[in-house]
Amino acid sequence: MFQINWKTKSYLYKIFEFFKLKKILYFVQKHITKRSLVHIAKVDKSWKFHADSIKKYNVKNLLEVGAGKSLEQNIFFSYFFNNKIKQTVIDINKMLDLALFNEANRSIAKILNVNNKGNVNSLEELELKYNIFYKAPYSISDVLKSKEVFDICVSTTTLEHFTKKDIDNLLSNLKKIIKKNGHVSSAIDYSDHYSHTDKNINTLNFLKYDETEWQKYNNSFLYQNRLRHRDYEKIFNLHGYKIKDNIEGPRGEALTDLSREYNPSDKSILILWGYYLIENNLEVKI
Repeated sequence: MFQINWKTKSYLYKIFEFFKLKKILYFVQKHITKRSLVHIAKVDKSWKFHADSIKKYNVKNLLEVGAGKSLEQNIFFSYFFNNKIKQTVIDINKMLDLALFNEANRSIAKILNVNNKGNVNSLEELELKYNIFYKAPYSISDVLKSKEVFDICVSTTTLEHFTKKDIDNLLSNLKKIIKKNGHVSSAIDYSDHYSHTDKNINTLNFLKYDETEWQKYNNSFLYQNRLRHRDYEKIFNLHGYKIKDNIEGPRGEALTDLSREYNPSDKSILILWGYYLIENNLEVKI
């Protein structure tokens, strides 16, 4: 896997951000660093977590926020539930790469030992073959305008890239489009994402910095809010959701130079992954 010093990477992101070079960045990720290429060896734990709730609550209409370039999770749902779930997938940026989708599809069909539904070359084919409706650029506000109501909203490694304000906005608006007793299922990666391509740093390296210092490295291409597992619990409770599942993943190695903004006696800050299933208790009014 491509490795790069995390500070160098953050500075490069800052340059891409300043000069608005989004398309060039995606080209580099796909053809040079290979970060966008598909590497699927098995069914992801997050997919299973979401699938359990989809099955348990007999979901028919699913919304996903922030699905990325290859829609791997959506492909899995399409096969696992035999195309019986309508999946509306939204992203604030148009990131879908159909070549990556087709590559992921081949891998997932092989892992699941099912007949491949075939390549797609257009969004129309994506809808017809996989019951996936991809919309981008598209925001939660656009979903509100559509007046469509969903059984569940899922997200995987997405919320950690939202600002606290954007998380509040998302949760407030989901109450208006998720049916009463419907659910929000979230898999959240709390690790420092720079550690994914720099094995010389702690998986929680970003907790060494106070907020002002961290802004030197944070950027729109790899924004990380650094919220911890219990922070999300507080946020969900404040918005009036009922927490149905609260699963803590593995913990990382403690830092000796932790920022004063974090309490070293609170070992929950070391959690690297978390899974939440929360329930909406409000009646949707269209």
